[in-house]
Amino acid sequence: MKKISIPILVALLAGWCYATDTIFFGPRNLRVSEEGEFSWVDMTPEPQEFDTQWAYRLYPDDKKLTGRGVTVAVADSGISSHVEFNGKHIQGQDFTLSPSIADLKNHGTGVAGIIGARGVRFTGLAPEASLIVYKIDDGSRMIAPQAITTAVNTLVQYNEQNPQKRVSVLNLSYGVLPGGSAQLTAALERAYEAGIVIVCPAGNVGYPGVHYPASLGFTIAVGALSSDLTSAYANSSYGPQIDFIAPGDRVYTTDSDGEYTLMSGTSAAAGFVSAMAALAVEGLKNKLGRYPTPEEVKNALKAAAYRVEGIDLQRQGNGFIDVKKLEQQLGAR
Repeated sequence: MKKISIPILVALLAGWCYATDTIFFGPRNLRVSEEGEFSWVDMTPEPQEFDTQWAYRLYPDDKKLTGRGVTVAVADSGISSHVEFNGKHIQGQDFTLSPSIADLKNHGTGVAGIIGARGVRFTGLAPEASLIVYKIDDGSRMIAPQAITTAVNTLVQYNEQNPQKRVSVLNLSYGVLPGGSAQLTAALERAYEAGIVIVCPAGNVGYPGVHYPASLGFTIAVGALSSDLTSAYANSSYGPQIDFIAPGDRVYTTDSDGEYTLMSGTSAAAGFVSAMAALAVEGLKNKLGRYPTPEEVKNALKAAAYRVEGIDLQRQGNGFIDVKKLEQQLGAR
């Protein structure tokens, strides 16, 4: 057996390279130069590039339906001025104790962008739809059912006073589990009977149990699709009440500070479905010569949807709504 000298043995046990062309026993993240100098190697994996526009690439650029002649109400945390809303017809009313409809939570502005951004950096799904913003959340995360009830009743009254310019879609960014409000349920039923399509997020807890009021039979409950396109967003709540799935994972949209942000959750997904409902209203209105009923709108969306392979039915319901298929069935030109 060949003897190893003490200096070499000490060097080997210490993890140092004694011969520059033989064996290195040191940590993997050390580099040895030709001169025998050691330096650390950054082993941090390179972050994968993220396509911030992934959600909008799921919808065609050459849509024939754009939301023209349709008004969508966004009941949320308000809205702030943004270049993506310049020139749009936006009305607003505050149902909180805050002094204005300005968005202090950076939520309502994002949902409004998904629905109706005009196309400076991205285009909302219904860019020609008009918006009415009902502020029900002052940013404190304490949304009073009474405020929402008053907002919904005001919306019904608005339609009674403006039958030719009525609101056809309500995007209600609100959900609680468990619970509910009898007064709010009654107001929402009146809105549905008055011809308003009501779209709600399923919730963001990632467990079984669709939040109220998405759990009501006459509302449209929306789950969130992950950016990998093969799974539901991890925090998306689910259950048999889910009607559709839409993008809800780091969705690029408008920020309340006038810039842009990435928004995740079923509220973002609900914004896409509310916009799709606006497109359906536009198409059906042109086809029928009248405002469609909420049931007619939902049936049109169901007929245009397809199931996403690999996602459980309780997470996607009827699936993802295909714009081209919707346009074909409505004869949009």
